[in-house]
Amino acid sequence: MSQPSQASKIALLQTGKPQFPEFEKFAKSIQSQERAQFAYDFKHGLREGASKGETPEQRSKKLLAQSRKMVLKHDNKQAISLLRKAIELTPDNAELHAQLGDVLVKDTDNVGAALSCYMKAIKLEPTTGSHYACVATLLMKMQQMEEAIDYFEIAVKFDPKNLIALSRMMHIKAHRLRWNDFEKVPTYLKVFNDKNVVSDPFAFLSLCDDGAFQRMRSEAIVRAKFKNPGRAAKPSPRAEGQKIRIGYFSNDFYNHATMHLMAGLLEQHDRQKFEIYIYDYGSKSKDHEHQRARRNADKFQDVRGMSTSDLVGLARSDAIDIAVDLKGYTEGGRLDIFNDRIAPVQVAYLGYPGTTGLQSMDYMVADRITVPSHLRKHFSESILYMPNCYQPNDENRYIEEMTATRSGFGLPEDGFVFSSFNNPYKVTPQEYDIWMNLLKEVPDSVLWFYVSKAEIRDVIRKEAEKRGVEGDRIIPTGRMPPERHLARLKYADLFLDTFNVNAHTTASDALWAGLPLVTKTGDQFAARVAGSILTAAGLEDLVTVSEKKYHDVALRVAQDPEYFADIKTRLAAARTSAPLFDTKGYTRDFERLLEKAFQNYQAGNAPKSMALSA
Repeated sequence: MSQPSQASKIALLQTGKPQFPEFEKFAKSIQSQERAQFAYDFKHGLREGASKGETPEQRSKKLLAQSRKMVLKHDNKQAISLLRKAIELTPDNAELHAQLGDVLVKDTDNVGAALSCYMKAIKLEPTTGSHYACVATLLMKMQQMEEAIDYFEIAVKFDPKNLIALSRMMHIKAHRLRWNDFEKVPTYLKVFNDKNVVSDPFAFLSLCDDGAFQRMRSEAIVRAKFKNPGRAAKPSPRAEGQKIRIGYFSNDFYNHATMHLMAGLLEQHDRQKFEIYIYDYGSKSKDHEHQRARRNADKFQDVRGMSTSDLVGLARSDAIDIAVDLKGYTEGGRLDIFNDRIAPVQVAYLGYPGTTGLQSMDYMVADRITVPSHLRKHFSESILYMPNCYQPNDENRYIEEMTATRSGFGLPEDGFVFSSFNNPYKVTPQEYDIWMNLLKEVPDSVLWFYVSKAEIRDVIRKEAEKRGVEGDRIIPTGRMPPERHLARLKYADLFLDTFNVNAHTTASDALWAGLPLVTKTGDQFAARVAGSILTAAGLEDLVTVSEKKYHDVALRVAQDPEYFADIKTRLAAARTSAPLFDTKGYTRDFERLLEKAFQNYQAGNAPKSMALSA
């Protein structure tokens, strides 16, 4: 798709007048498709419900309000129809065009139509920042990140109080390693330190390490989006031996980090005690991992496109006892159904490393490291404490046999290989400064750096040069299939973790493949995950609590051959002896915790934090 030129964007910033000929041409090309739909909607019910003497503007305003209710219920088809009726009545209302774009963009097949709507809104109100934020968000969904940053900057220029645009701009800049104004982040964050500010909770995880702040962000969006949280019905008698029904809810039942972790859990569930129901919001592919999920469910249901009321009704009719949310505030999450209450016991698990803020979410699964008692205050949920690590692992994960050498990956055959396989958005100048110092202190060492986009490879090398390190000592590497990714990890010597958001699945991948990791434990859940993983693998000495200690431990691993050899020996033994990789043992513990939570409900008690007794 053609994008506006840099010159036109600069002109817009200077004049406030839109000059987007490429967008306008594109928009006109699809208008004819919309006119037929407009005519149909007008003919089939535009005048229905109109009050006597009601003006077009008044009727249009009512239709807009109705459409928003439909969106909250995930009834997007009805919302689109209502908005098109409203636009026919008041075609010069920019808000209506923008709202229609917001609904259309939820379906990837309607991206073009959504863009047309946003451009109409911009033509009608060329200095309204929110319209540019809509275009930026669409570009973000299309992975056009540089252009998205430009449009978010325009949005913030016209509307400095558009904090959603600001938060997304900061988040995307992190993805692109745009550190030129990183020192401004604390100033930006101050405007979000308000319980009434609505923003994307996920966008802040990598920007600060503050559990109280993250809870504030989650609860703010809950207050804005969700009303009247559902309450659990009173317990009813159960037949002796009746199985507990667990429902797992996600759109990640395919080759995704969530399935890499929990596929073994699904296979190990005790089917004498539990029935497994899976509700798939729309996994991206029907690959091997998807088929594993299907095979290990008593009932697998594709519920993509279901409205809130329909999905809540389905789950309730299935008589789910325990509903497990695997998404939280990650893309495609459906916290709306959990707010309405789909099961007497509702559990947040694995997908989002922070509180949901939902009053109706009863529990969150954690452990004593990710959520020690003094940090429980950062969670609206009661905590279900796993005895070891909260994170499951699949002890049967396949590692491809690879005969390549280091040089095949652009690595030196000799010399120490530091590595970072976290998503680049987690990396900040704070860690990178330490990493560059390590390269200076360890002769002939390199940093093997995972980059999700090829175009930022030069960026990370230039950042090294700014810190006095030759750019060619940063060896970029990209995405690989899971089994090949695990295989390549043997060519690295040490994984350097990030701080605000630790390695999660990536940490377990590294340890499973025999690659040790050094981490620094912080305050929020996301900053404590790798510490939990390393402890469950018997490598507590690689868990640090300060930047200096983090640096010192990493340096010792690189410079002390005996210590390095000892770590590798312990890590090799962990594959068969450590709790981290005991899938069956983990599953039994997880089931006992869920049983305990359900028994607490059956006893008529309110949710409470609980752990397994010895």
